[in-house]
Amino acid sequence: HLALAKSSALASDDEPTKRLIAFATRARDVDDGAEEEEDDHLREKLLAEFVGTFFLVLTVGVAVHSGGILAPLAIGGMLGIQIYTFASVSGGMFNPAVTLAVLLSGRGKIKPLEAGLYIAVQILAGIIAGLIALGITDESFCFDYALLSNGSWGTSLVLEIIFTMCLCNIVLSSGTSFDAPNQYFGVAIGGSVTAAAIACGGWDQGSFNPAVTIGINIANYAKEGSVGPSGGAWALFIIAPLLGGVVAAGVFRATRAREYLSVKKLEAAGSAHLLREKLLAE
Repeated sequence: HLALAKSSALASDDEPTKRLIAFATRARDVDDGAEEEEDDHLREKLLAEFVGTFFLVLTVGVAVHSGGILAPLAIGGMLGIQIYTFASVSGGMFNPAVTLAVLLSGRGKIKPLEAGLYIAVQILAGIIAGLIALGITDESFCFDYALLSNGSWGTSLVLEIIFTMCLCNIVLSSGTSFDAPNQYFGVAIGGSVTAAAIACGGWDQGSFNPAVTIGINIANYAKEGSVGPSGGAWALFIIAPLLGGVVAAGVFRATRAREYLSVKKLEAAGSAHLLREKLLAE
C-alpha cells in the first residue's frame, strides 16, 4: 500500500501528499533499522551471558578438583572478572536465580522473554563448561547433600536460599539500582560468592546457581563409574537458589521505594516510610 501510494504521489503534483509519503517512508526505514539493531543487541547479550557463565562454571569444575583451599577465591574472582567484562552488554547475570531476581524486581530492567532466553543460554553454557572441565581434570562431582558428613537436606535448603539471596541482593543493589553505575559492583558480587562458599564450608556444597548445578551434575553423569545425585538433591540445588532470587527481589522492593516512587509520592510517604526501609535494611 505504501509503495502504491508513493507511486501515485510521485505522479501527482500535490506537494503536501508527496511530503506525507516521504515522511511515512522514512519512518518505516527507521523502524526497520531499530528492529534490526534490537535483534543484534539481543544476540550480543546472549553471547555475553553464554561466555560469562561458561567461564564461571569452568572455574568451578576445575578449581574444586585442584584440591586447594583457594577455590572459593578463584570462583568469586572469575565471577567478578566476567561481570566487569560483560555487565555493560548484558548486565552480567550468569545465573538463572539472578536473572529471576532482576525480572521480579521490576523497573523494566529485563523483559520476561529476554529473561527466559538468558536462562536457557546460561544452562547451555553450564553444561558445555562442565563437560570441558571433566575433560581437563578427568574428575567429576555432583551436588548432593548426602555427600557431606555434616550436611542434610534441610541445611542445604536453608543455606542455598539465604546465600543466593545475598548474592542476588548485591546484584540488584550495586548493579541495577540508582547506585549504579559504580566501580565496586564486580568486586562486591564476586566477593559475596567467595564469602558464601567459605562460610558454608562442610555444611553445604554451595552452588547458589542452577546453571552451575545442572552443568556440574550432567558432567558427573558423563564420568564412567560415577554416582549421580538423588532426585531430591537435583530439585533442591535448582529450586532453592531460585527461591533465594525471589526473596532477594522482595527485600529489594521493600528497602528501595525510591526505585519505584516518584519524588512527590516519596514526599507524601513521609519519613516513617523511609524509617521502615532503614530498619529492614539494618
